[in-house]
Amino acid sequence: MLQISQLASIMIKVLAFILLNMMALLPIQAQFINLQLSIDAELTATVEQPLDFGTQLTNSGRVEIGLGDVNMGIFSIRAYRTQNVYIELSYPPALRPSSPEISAQIPLDLDIAYNNSGTNNVDNAQPLTSESGFIAISENTQAATNSDIWKQLYIYVYGAIEVGNIPNGIYTGDIVLTVDFD
Repeated sequence: MLQISQLASIMIKVLAFILLNMMALLPIQAQFINLQLSIDAELTATVEQPLDFGTQLTNSGRVEIGLGDVNMGIFSIRAYRTQNVYIELSYPPALRPSSPEISAQIPLDLDIAYNNSGTNNVDNAQPLTSESGFIAISENTQAATNSDIWKQLYIYVYGAIEVGNIPNGIYTGDIVLTVDFD
């Protein structure tokens, strides 16, 4: 004789079998959604023009590239207009020769300025008092339309080298512009 729990178990299995068979007879319609996402980076930095002191002669003295000179370094930063960035310029105190036999160095002194008006124009540039600073991407704080969500910030690097009585050669140094954003 079957117990009640065994009978209930058999009935559940039979009902499940009947429901599955009935569902197989029903026409099934599927819906598909074509979803495409476009994701932009929150910040991009581009070297628009490298800083270039060019070829210099021995004992040529102090060679300056001023703010607005054609050989100054220009960087652009594209970000949301409401973002702020922390910029830090780090560089060695002197350019070192590529040849290990040469011990002479060329002293290096750099400055940095920025323009957050959205145009690459040094007339609107503001110098940073040190090699680092916290800057708003856009000076315009009014409500944005869809066309002006992204803004450009321009960074200008300029300065001087002191070319003394040094051997001929290639003198280099790593200049690093670090950009952090919030």
